[in-house]
This record gives sequence, C-alpha cells and structure tokens, in this order.
Amino acid sequence: MLDREPRDLLQLEATLSREEKARANRFHFQRDKNRFISARGVLRELVGGYLRRTAADLEFSYGPQGKPFLSPANGSTGLCFNLSHSSGLAVYAFATERNLGIDVELVRPDYAEEDIARRYFAAQEVDDLQSLPPKIRDQGFFNCWTRKEAYLKARGMGLRIPLDSFAVSLSPDRPAQFLGGVEPCWNLVAYRPAEGYVGAVVYDGAPSSIDYFSVDLIESSGS
Repeated sequence: MLDREPRDLLQLEATLSREEKARANRFHFQRDKNRFISARGVLRELVGGYLRRTAADLEFSYGPQGKPFLSPANGSTGLCFNLSHSSGLAVYAFATERNLGIDVELVRPDYAEEDIARRYFAAQEVDDLQSLPPKIRDQGFFNCWTRKEAYLKARGMGLRIPLDSFAVSLSPDRPAQFLGGVEPCWNLVAYRPAEGYVGAVVYDGAPSSIDYFSVDLIESSGS
C-alpha cells in the first residue's frame, strides 16, 4: 500500500532523483504527493534489489508517454519493469528482455458508466459488457479497462493506439485474452491484487508463468 508513516516516506524520498522530487512537489494535495513518493521509492528499492544496486544510485529514463525504464548509465541489465497504482494500492511487474505493462484499478461503480464504455471500448466489448448480469457489470467494465491500459503501457504508445482499435475479454467468468486487433506475440494475464481491485499484465514473447508476491513495506537500507 502507498499510504505510509512519515518516517518511511522520508526514507523513500531520500532515494529519489532530483527530477522525481520535483514531480512530487507539483502535486496539489499532500496525499497524492506522498503516494507518488511511495510508489517511486518502492520501485527503486525493488529494481535495486534485482540488480544488487543502491536504490538512490539508479538512473531512470522515460519514453514519449512517460513510461520509465533504466537509463543506459546503469549498464546493460536486460531488466524491464512497469508500475501502476490506484486508490493507495501500487503494483509492479518485472521481466527480462520483454516489453510489458501492468495496470490496476479499484472497482468504482460510479465510474463504470455505459457512456464511457461506448466512447472508449470496441463495439464487441460494449456488447459483451451489456450482456453481463448487472451485479458483475462493474467488474466487467474494469476488467476491460485494466486489460486495455496494460496493453497500451506495454506498447509504450499511450493513446496513440485508439482504445477501440482492439478488443479484450471482460467477463469475470471467462479467461483473459485478446479478441482481436493485436499481434499474436502479446500475452494477457488478469489477476486480483486485493479485495475490490482488478488488474492485468501484458507482455510480449513466448508465454511464461508469473510469480506473484506482496510487499507490505520496504525499508531503505541502502543494500
């Protein structure tokens, strides 16, 4: 979770770059600033753990749509990663030599509106959403949203790829899969990171198993 004690936030903030600290200071609300610090600080701790490097020494670069990746200054590591957060929960994905994206959303009934679906979803997805029983329609909406967002993040192109140009399954009773509009090299996996949340991971290459683990708190120990 991203909501942490002040002492933990100070430890995580100390690992951030000057640019990351400047971004944190641009948030209007303190809660949003703290969550950004927590999300980026934990990312640094996790990446540092994989590479056996000090978190504060890592250098990140950013793609045209803001997707972070390791700067060449860190050496040739092959480590790829992505992160997402929603309503205080952060999730991270790591792999080697793959393009990947991850997304998580809190299921919010007030947001899962048919007008939004018609605006952004493919026609098949809208039809599938309307066919769901009302009691699981909200989850179906966010299943679709996270799966599409994870794909956009894996591609690193943001909304330059129209959301209605490809389709995904969204029913809670069906496996997560692409239904059309993407190349066969892309894999889609759905997961439930916490009660009330839905998430998705997209990666390219040969299908692979995914290991899941949770991190309640990462202390900035410098190792």
